[in-house]
Amino acid sequence: MCVHTSKTKKIIEYEGKPICVDCLTMLKYPPNFEKMREEVEEILKNLKREGGKYNCILAFSGGKDSVLALKLLKEKFKLNPLCVMVDNKYIAKEAIENALNVTKYYNVDLMILNRDYTELFEDAIKRGESPCRRCSKLILREVWRIAKLLNLKYIITGHELPFGHSAVRDMKEGIKMIRLLAPYKFKEEEKYEMLKDLPWKKPNLYGYTTNCLVLGVALEKFYEKYDFSFEIDRVATLVRLGLLSKEKAKEKLKKPKVPKEVYEELRRRGLKI
Repeated sequence: MCVHTSKTKKIIEYEGKPICVDCLTMLKYPPNFEKMREEVEEILKNLKREGGKYNCILAFSGGKDSVLALKLLKEKFKLNPLCVMVDNKYIAKEAIENALNVTKYYNVDLMILNRDYTELFEDAIKRGESPCRRCSKLILREVWRIAKLLNLKYIITGHELPFGHSAVRDMKEGIKMIRLLAPYKFKEEEKYEMLKDLPWKKPNLYGYTTNCLVLGVALEKFYEKYDFSFEIDRVATLVRLGLLSKEKAKEKLKKPKVPKEVYEELRRRGLKI
């Protein structure tokens, strides 16, 4: 059902065929995406009724998924979010340009928080580990603080996968996070088609990212240590849900060839690699 092998996930026999434990879980407890969508749309409908300068916070990176989330908030739900971008010192200049262009296009406010995650990235790359979860946790903490400061109860993100069986999760002190793209199951090509009418250009940053300079290098180092990609679980889930073909998934899971120019740019910004 997916692209896991015994090297990356426990494989068991089910009805006479080999299957990974994650695929078996989905077979036994399939997510109800229609129910997820109804839950999210009901919340956003109520947010529109509440009014106020901002209806919610959008965790905004300038990448394709957060830009698509903004498009949905503005065009489908008629909401006015405050876009909050955390520039961790290693966001590509193309992503920042995209963020500025798209927020100007939609006439929404963009707040950019300048932070320095050099230590986090150096540690992860040195260990041959993924920096993404730690980075995402720090970014969401910053976005949560802005939501708390402005008394906004919902943080919207462009994550494409749900929290198991829901696209909504409780955060601290009554604030909730919504993974807006999760209920809609957009395929990769559909996302790019939906962005065609926006002032957004796809950068070539090596790896699946459309905003981060570090990811390609981190994937490369992880691959050298373990001989597979730390993106395997996410990509396998996309295949399992029918959002990505096995052929395209295998392409995404190949070791990236990061050019020396990217390494030079990272060193120029302060990363010791």
